[in-house]
Formats: sequence, structure tokens, C-alpha cells
Amino acid sequence: MSRPADRRAKIELLRAAEAAFAEHGLAATKVEDITARAGVSKGAFYLHFESKEDCFRQIVEGFLAHLAAAVEVDEVTLMPASLAEVRAVWAAHSLRVMEFVWQNRALVGMILAGGGGAPFAYLIDELAERVAKQTERSVVTAQRNGLYRDDIEPGVVAALISGAYDRLARELIRQAKRPDIEAWCEQVPDVFLNGLLPRSARAAKTANPRFSRAKIADRKVTKSPKIKVVTTDSRKTKTTKDARRRRAKAADNEGSDGAHSFKNGARAR
Repeated sequence: MSRPADRRAKIELLRAAEAAFAEHGLAATKVEDITARAGVSKGAFYLHFESKEDCFRQIVEGFLAHLAAAVEVDEVTLMPASLAEVRAVWAAHSLRVMEFVWQNRALVGMILAGGGGAPFAYLIDELAERVAKQTERSVVTAQRNGLYRDDIEPGVVAALISGAYDRLARELIRQAKRPDIEAWCEQVPDVFLNGLLPRSARAAKTANPRFSRAKIADRKVTKSPKIKVVTTDSRKTKTTKDARRRRAKAADNEGSDGAHSFKNGARAR
């Protein structure tokens, strides 16, 4: 078992290393930079770490473990009884995670930029998978309670939400000064809940009259600017044909009368 003094020395080295990595980057940081900040010798450094890469790995693993704890939500919290609770829990949970990201933004920036290299990719993937699964469980629970629509795929929703938070974290660490994280975290549930609520609950807020089902059903014929469709009235067509037949018959009768008169005149002569 390591002595308390050794544990304190390691903690100081980890803090010094994190500050040095944030200032210079992993590649440019030297072991001497770390030991100078911690006020210890290089020998003391190698008592705890094999290399600066090993030191960075332990920093990343520790950070991700704390982030996972911040992300984790107990089963009771995953079962809100109303939309108001969903919104409140979602915003509070988002704020806790994003505050943690902001406080560790230098390290988060290095991790997201690949500063730790490929060996740390699996840790990030594991955390992302854990978050996605947790989100999926919360969606399923809300669907069972009638709070969310039942015609959406929980896994797809979880992927969308997880991706949104990944992008939000990247945007957060780019800020020069602390933004209104509370407002950010209140907007996320507002945006997603408008799409997750049952249609009856959001119809008044989100229905677009241009694309209502009734209007779409009425649009059975699409007009084309290149094709002129001429419609005819069957009754008018029939009347026209009858008139033509009468005129033709009258003409035939006139012809017959003329021929009969001609024959009678010829006999008389």
C-alpha cells in the first residue's frame, strides 16, 4: 500500500502535468516541465509514471471516470411522472455535465483533438456508448409512461441527443469566457421535447398549415405548367353530336326531295 505522502505527491504531479499539457500540449511538454511545477525531482516522477504519456493516460482515465459519474443517472431519475419533471431533470443533468466540461475545458480540448492518441479512443467510445444506452433507456421509460411519442425509435433518438451534446461540448470549450451555460442547457430539452411530445400535445405549437394532412389529402391533382389539361362536359358533347346528326339528316332529306322533283320533271317532258 502506498504511503499518504506518496499519494499526495502523485496528485500534485497529476495536477502539474495537466497544467503543463494544457499550456504546451502533450508533444511539447517535457518531464522537467511537470516536475518543476510540482516541485519534485525527475526521480519522483518516475516512481509514479513510466513516461509522460503514461501520466497523460492516467489523467484522461481519471477525468473520464469523473465525467461518467456526472453523466450517470439513477433509475428513479429516469422515471419522471410529468413533462415538467422531464424538462427539469434534463436541464439539471445537462448543467451538471456541461459545468464539469467547462471546468476541465483544457483537458477536454486535448482529448477531443486527439491529443491522447489512439490508445484513448476506446475510453471515449465506451463513455459515448454508456451515455447513448442511458438516453435510450430514458426514452423507452418516457414512452411507456405516455410522455413521449410511441412512433419513434429510441435508439435513433438516443443517437441524435448524444450527438447534439458532443457538438455542444465542443462549442462550449471554444468560448473565451464562460457563456450562459444554464440557458444553453435549458434550450436543449426545449428543442428535443417539441419533437418527442405526442402529436396531440404539440399540435397547437408545431403544426404547419402548409403541410397539414387535410390539405395534403385534398391535393390529388398536381398542376403542371407544361401540360394543359382540357376537360370536357359529357352533356355538352352529347348535345353537339345530336345537333350534327339533325343537320346531316336534314341535308339528306333535302337531297332526296331534289332528286324526286328532278325525276318527275323528266317524265313530264
